[in-house]
Amino acid sequence: MKKLCAALLLVMVGLCLAPPEPAQARVYIDITKPSSRKIPLALPNYGLLPAGGAAELGVQGRQVLVGDLTYTGLFDILDPKTYLGPAQGEVNPRQWKRIGADLLITGNYESTASTLSVEMRLYDVTEGKLVVGRRYDGLPSDMPAIMHRFADEVMEALTGEKSVFSTQIAFTHSVGGIKEIWLMNFDGSGARQLTHRGDICLFPSWSPDGRLLAYSCYVNRRPAIILHALAGGGGQVIVNKPGVNLTPAFRSNGQLAVATSHTGKTNIFLSDQVGNLGANLTDGWGIDVAPSFSPDGRQMAFCSDRAGQPQIYIRDVDGGAVRRITYGHKYAAAPSWSPRGDRIAFQVEVGGVFQVATIRPDGSDQQILTSGYGGGEEPSWSPDGRLIAYASRATGRYQIYVMTANGQPIKRLTDLPGENGNPAWSPRGVVGVK
Repeated sequence: MKKLCAALLLVMVGLCLAPPEPAQARVYIDITKPSSRKIPLALPNYGLLPAGGAAELGVQGRQVLVGDLTYTGLFDILDPKTYLGPAQGEVNPRQWKRIGADLLITGNYESTASTLSVEMRLYDVTEGKLVVGRRYDGLPSDMPAIMHRFADEVMEALTGEKSVFSTQIAFTHSVGGIKEIWLMNFDGSGARQLTHRGDICLFPSWSPDGRLLAYSCYVNRRPAIILHALAGGGGQVIVNKPGVNLTPAFRSNGQLAVATSHTGKTNIFLSDQVGNLGANLTDGWGIDVAPSFSPDGRQMAFCSDRAGQPQIYIRDVDGGAVRRITYGHKYAAAPSWSPRGDRIAFQVEVGGVFQVATIRPDGSDQQILTSGYGGGEEPSWSPDGRLIAYASRATGRYQIYVMTANGQPIKRLTDLPGENGNPAWSPRGVVGVK
């Protein structure tokens, strides 16, 4: 109980400092322009507050924050060797402007065996003002979580919204013919197995609140749709119609779309969370699979071979004509609609290799983001619409990588044996393990 109570103290309180100007006063990073330059940022070693504390906590905290900010692809963390002195006491903006910094982050902390207090500040050294100041209290083991939270505060102050530091990525991990659903933190840490079905599980999809995962897995020798609560349990079969039941996808209102062949044709149907099928969203004679909804839930992208080869189509959920949006390649599949609504990511065959591409919902401005033999497949957007997770064979076997929305590589997320694919990025607020 004592440990639980201490953990609950991991709360933010405003520092008793001059109040920063509203973030809207200056647009630091326009996240609608993925080609924006990286902002030079100084992040010196953390200092100790009067009560003192363990030196390794400061080292750990800075490492986590550097990793988080680097992960966004938006910051150029300046080499500490260029710093002209420590960042203790009153900040001298001129000192930091001389080394080319636009922003400065300082950290100070104190700790005991059972407590941790951290003060974090973000400064605009160009304008000589404090942008964000926060104090966090918790356990010493909470340092990574505190840094993730402050990284979100930094992103919100500079871009107007939080980033991905409270998210997880579901994916498939295959060894020896068995494919299970695994989870990992946004940066690839904390990878752990979620399902233990001993069969082939595919196509994970998150509910809008992040509490449920839907996926397809073989049950009695045919693919069924399973709903799995992250709070516990082994998952519940909700759709197991004759034929195949594949590619579940959540709509913004909590409904599911599933591809099923129980009518003799593989079409996409709406379903509630207990498996009651409703309206069919497609009614073609081809194979219609892989639904992905627009953020408002009014439109659905999907893959169909109705024209002879798999391509991406869009239709209004409430009716209306189906329109094809991909042309020029013989194979396009696995659509993923950006949370911003402005683009759809998908995989497309280029020179015999699948690559990740994006396109506007009206079919214009197609962009190929990956290249090379390893290619890219099964893209999934981050909840802020800035990053894309995808699977690639760049190392000879499938691993999961992340890049920016305009194709700038960020990092490889998995380094597990076997094959890893089908990444699905969670909504914000789904906190993983440390």
